[in-house]
Amino acid sequence: MQKITFLLVLFIFLFCSRLPQSVGKSRDVVIVGSQIDTTFVAQSLQIYNYMPQREPTFIFIFASDTILKRVKLFHSLFLCGSLQEEFILTLLNAEARNATIRDTFNLFKVNDLWAKDQVVIILAAKEPRYIPLGLQKYQKIITKIFEENYYRKIKKQYYETKIDQRIKRYLKRLGIEMDFTPGWLIDSTFANENFIFIHAHYPDRSIFIYREKKTFELNDSTVIAKRDELTKRYYNGDYILKELTFIDSIEFQNMRGFRVKGVWQNDSLVAGGPFLSYFLVKEDTLYVIDGMLFLPGERKTDFFATIEVIMNSFKILATGLTKD
Repeated sequence: MQKITFLLVLFIFLFCSRLPQSVGKSRDVVIVGSQIDTTFVAQSLQIYNYMPQREPTFIFIFASDTILKRVKLFHSLFLCGSLQEEFILTLLNAEARNATIRDTFNLFKVNDLWAKDQVVIILAAKEPRYIPLGLQKYQKIITKIFEENYYRKIKKQYYETKIDQRIKRYLKRLGIEMDFTPGWLIDSTFANENFIFIHAHYPDRSIFIYREKKTFELNDSTVIAKRDELTKRYYNGDYILKELTFIDSIEFQNMRGFRVKGVWQNDSLVAGGPFLSYFLVKEDTLYVIDGMLFLPGERKTDFFATIEVIMNSFKILATGLTKD
């Protein structure tokens, strides 16, 4: 990963508490510049999720630098220009300008520049012709920053709602902790098999938690096989669409394992949608935490991100799932 240059800007607010709150929907990203190839920028920075239809994460709002004052309070801003443009030149201090001249183009990240809970990324180039090259070089970094900010906004909104203490107490008896808001229901039908799931409707969402003694090595094939085995048994035959599934290794709550993200399908129910699974190992025990969503014909990314927020609240308090 390319290293981002973090330098001070001229506008330093000494009293951050006086800043106004940032505005905009979670998925809004405002892109400001005088010479923007909107198609090129959108193609470079957009993230798509398979739900199973391909769905964009961001809504890009393009604005000229001449109306920067109108959009500068948005929570995610990408300022793109050269040192020949005043709005870029005045934002960077001498050190940042010299670094940009020396390196041809540079990337700067500033938090809470004009508003609270704001992320501002500045792509500065020595000359306008170098802007596309800078965008190509820093594409993954910019995308990752905005994706993390999107998730942070979703998480903040989620925790503005109170947590259901009834579910929290139930899970605590099982030796685990997760944060569910009111409206989720517990199904403990298979608790004696170390499988429980918590579900909600409108839209249909469910998260299951499963534990067993680890008897096999985790790899791409075994985690897919294990999830298919569990959902066939407990979810009426759901299975993974391998061609739309992505797997990577993770560390989570001091445990190592795999993160599986993709699309589930159920032929008998004529249904499908996105899912996310964590396969985690603690000592000799395998934990599977899995979230899925069913919302045909509607945008799913925000709901699915909320499921990820809930899953990321998972903690083992004692020895894990036990019979209740």
